[in-house]
Amino acid sequence: MKKFIGFLRFLFAVAYVMFYATNATILNIFGKGESYLRKRTGPAAKRLIKLTGATYSIEGLENINPDKTYVFTGNHRSYTDILMLFMIGGEANCQFTFMAKKELFKIPFLGPSMKAMRVIGVERGSTSKAMKSLLQAIDTVKQGGRNLIIFPEGTRSNDGKTLGSFKKGAFTIAKRAELDVLPFVLEGTEQYMPKKGFGMYHAHVKIKFFPAISTADKTDAEVMRETEDLIKEALCQK
Repeated sequence: MKKFIGFLRFLFAVAYVMFYATNATILNIFGKGESYLRKRTGPAAKRLIKLTGATYSIEGLENINPDKTYVFTGNHRSYTDILMLFMIGGEANCQFTFMAKKELFKIPFLGPSMKAMRVIGVERGSTSKAMKSLLQAIDTVKQGGRNLIIFPEGTRSNDGKTLGSFKKGAFTIAKRAELDVLPFVLEGTEQYMPKKGFGMYHAHVKIKFFPAISTADKTDAEVMRETEDLIKEALCQK
């Protein structure tokens, strides 16, 4: 019964997201898709979290300056990590975008709404394609207006808790775009929506933001190590 109810919550979440995606796609015809999403993404994410059974606590919100643009980097435990961060955007008065598989842009209504949010498509399989995505990400954040969320592990944690090895892409983007990296830690999303299966369950999620790490006078690798060490320590995995 628990799994069945969890699956129903998941289906509701999909329908909920598609409702906003459809509205954004229609409004995008008139050039108003992005402004629609700017106003509604944060509050809509907060409402969906409540309706699907999760509670949350936030620390370090004061470390986010809404007048600055950051590359947000943190651990990745669940598909709901993005949902939690979009909710934070509403709380902190800032906008987000992220990197997603190119295939998702082919989904009707969802694809156009992702474009309106300046989501960066990632093509896997070759160095040239990866470099193209990297350059697009740098260009997107340089334009300003949206903070970039990247999970440096590259995928969700296998066991929902252990932090995987970081990849350098996020820190290369931050360095080239001359932006600070803002680290965060998520705990509990692996219970809210586990990696295996399609279900959303009652859970309490903790989100903590740390002071921004400057990329000035540091190499990509140095910023990566500093961020990874901080997150490992916060998760007691150092």
